[in-house]
Amino acid sequence: MTPAPATLPIADPRRTRRELLRRLGAHRLRLCAALGTLLAGTAVTLATPPLLGSLVDAVAEDSGTGRVTTLGLALLVVAATGAALALLGGRMLVALVQDVLAALREDVFTTAIGLPVDLVESSDSSDVVSRVTRDVEAVSEAASDVLPEVTGAAFTIGLSLVGLAVLDPRLALAGLVCLPVHVLATRRFLAGTHQVYGDIRGLESARGQSVIEAVHGAETIRAYGTQGTHLAELSERGERAIERQRDGVRLRNRFTGWLNAAEFLGLAAVLATGYALLGAGAISLGAATAAALYFHRLFGPVGALLGSLDDIQRATVGLARLVGITDLADRRDDATAVPRAARAPGSPEIAVRDVSFSYDGVRPALSEVTLTVPAGASVALVGASGSGKSTLARLIAGLGEPTGGRITVGSSAGAPAARYLVTQEVHRFGGTLADNLRLARPGASDEELRAALRAVGAGWAEALESGPDTVLGPGGAPLDDGAVQHLALARVLLADPPVAVLDEATAESGAGAGDLLRTALARVTRGRTSVIVAHRLDQARDADRIVLLSGGRVAEEGTHDELLAHGGEYAALWRAYSRGAG
Repeated sequence: MTPAPATLPIADPRRTRRELLRRLGAHRLRLCAALGTLLAGTAVTLATPPLLGSLVDAVAEDSGTGRVTTLGLALLVVAATGAALALLGGRMLVALVQDVLAALREDVFTTAIGLPVDLVESSDSSDVVSRVTRDVEAVSEAASDVLPEVTGAAFTIGLSLVGLAVLDPRLALAGLVCLPVHVLATRRFLAGTHQVYGDIRGLESARGQSVIEAVHGAETIRAYGTQGTHLAELSERGERAIERQRDGVRLRNRFTGWLNAAEFLGLAAVLATGYALLGAGAISLGAATAAALYFHRLFGPVGALLGSLDDIQRATVGLARLVGITDLADRRDDATAVPRAARAPGSPEIAVRDVSFSYDGVRPALSEVTLTVPAGASVALVGASGSGKSTLARLIAGLGEPTGGRITVGSSAGAPAARYLVTQEVHRFGGTLADNLRLARPGASDEELRAALRAVGAGWAEALESGPDTVLGPGGAPLDDGAVQHLALARVLLADPPVAVLDEATAESGAGAGDLLRTALARVTRGRTSVIVAHRLDQARDADRIVLLSGGRVAEEGTHDELLAHGGEYAALWRAYSRGAG
């Protein structure tokens, strides 16, 4: 049975809040300035209802045009000042939050591209993509569009209630009649949407994974005629995601209905209380008008505050998924952090001791493998498909940990040496030829790039009209799989690692390029400890030692001549290979 994909971690609410406060705390002064400006803008506008109430009293008492004009001008000044301060505070807050998010995006992206390959491969690849795209987008939108509005709304609500209490505490108590409805509606909404939005993110990742798998396996799908099966799987996952989105819409609609009911209930209570107090002579007509205006101006802020919970919930879910990724970096750094100056110099020895490994925890891919690659030497791994060659190579390269045993690269007492893996599944990235090569050494000159290409036999690069500045891929120079593997080998020379692991790194270069391939491999492995998974036995012949794997175990080991003289399985493979090559 195929094991279920692993799930990348998601931070719990407490960890998410702690991380958010930590990042905001690094900008305390800017945060206080932004919030202070928003609060000042809200406080200024708090004068609007009393001024309008005074205006009503002035008209009712026939106080003259002078007083009415003065109150009108005061209203204009208050409105302009409040709007200016709110705009300034909102911009300051957005700028601050965008800086915090920029740092978070960089941390998430850096962590994502540095995740251990075994972790990424054991989980849905679309989960990583979803986190660095959709989740970052959800947090960014909430921070830019919702946070300033929510902050201003919270200040408006608080100060408006203070204004009501100043007019008459009984008016403030009347306005609070709507509070239980708000609390009940909000609690139900939060409880429902947190689960719904988490499910939506997971279902969207599953749907994306179906697309990725179908695209990668398109040729196999066409060959076996299973298009219908894959389309049905994609349709089923898509329908599940849509149905969960409908659940979210139903929750939002129900929540909006409760908000509207609470607003009208509160306004009715304030109007009724104001009418009673006015009739008893406890307040003036202007004060009653101001009270109604105070509560009415709460409609927008309360709706904005509670209505934004929808976006806040999505952002909270996204932030928890992002913090889950960054926490992986913290754990990895704590376990493996090595000062750069402490890296093991030179070409280190590789020691594999009683190493076992299983992908699913049931069937062993390797069983008690022991071998040594002397410093500066090259070892070729050969064997039938499924013998464990690539698995052992990837473990030596540091992409995963053995289930049992230990792999030591360099001195066990010192820091591990840098390792560089090249597989047959190499990639051409967007951009120029130079961009693709400088991934390995950003500061390399054009001449160093050309020298690396010549060393690996990439003669096609000499014919490019624009040289290293040639754009590759769609809209530029097309490259076949063999040329892309030349790029990968050239990157090894530019990176110049002490350890190189080549997993069938020339498998796509064509069967007629034997001498060229041997020269390229010899150049790449020269002067460094190398492990080569050989798909051609002539590559194994040139290695210092050969290890034959069978059923996940070391079956034979020795030089080419020693293994031929032994007359075992390697000798039989060589005879069959020689007859085929002849």
